Amino acid sequence: MIKILVVEDEVKSREALVNRLRNLLKEEGLIETAENGNQAIQKALEVQPALILMDIEMPLMNGLDAASVIAKHLPETDIVFLTAYNSFDYAVEAIRVGSRDYLLKPVSENDLRELLRKYTGEVIVEHREKDTPFASALYAWLRSHYTQEVALEDAATSMGMSGAYFSRKVKAETGRTFLDHLTSIRMDNAKRRLTTTDMSVADIGRAVGYADANYFVKAFKRTEGITPGEYRASAQQ
Repeated sequence: MIKILVVEDEVKSREALVNRLRNLLKEEGLIETAENGNQAIQKALEVQPALILMDIEMPLMNGLDAASVIAKHLPETDIVFLTAYNSFDYAVEAIRVGSRDYLLKPVSENDLRELLRKYTGEVIVEHREKDTPFASALYAWLRSHYTQEVALEDAATSMGMSGAYFSRKVKAETGRTFLDHLTSIRMDNAKRRLTTTDMSVADIGRAVGYADANYFVKAFKRTEGITPGEYRASAQQ
């Protein structure tokens, strides 16, 4: 379950963004809202979201000031500013208070998808052309378990199916194998950590479900074409 806080004082804009997020994330996302900076701080401390989409121009307390407070208490929370003001000054200030990204309103569908892919993992927003109740359940299970040492049989058992039947159903309904999905979500989250943290490669491997650092490096290179270290270096150029 991915927790997202949407902070927007304009009712229609807030509701529209929330609806779009729910359509993309479905049951995988818990979307909370706030109307101003003061509410944003209170709700953020209460919910502790993984991602905050924050308007800048708001009454009582603006988004920049609210983000500054939130970042001190929740340094692991990613904050992305949404603003209609295409101003370099805003962008600089947003970065200063800890924002990860800066997007102009109205946010396009592609921008929103890319944002979710970047901060929550590609599997969340991909393969929706084959979205079924079973596929949604599979994606939710993967989001909850990808950090652990899991196998196809574990997912099959949790859904009350035999391993063989579950394997066939995954392929038939999503077009990919269980291992493909598991590896994809692990690699997406590994890449996010490589570019946004200073964690060691071994620690990142463990954080996304690979107890053996050497195996993680091999798996990463097999799927991405380069090693985790090379990926991090290229992202910093």
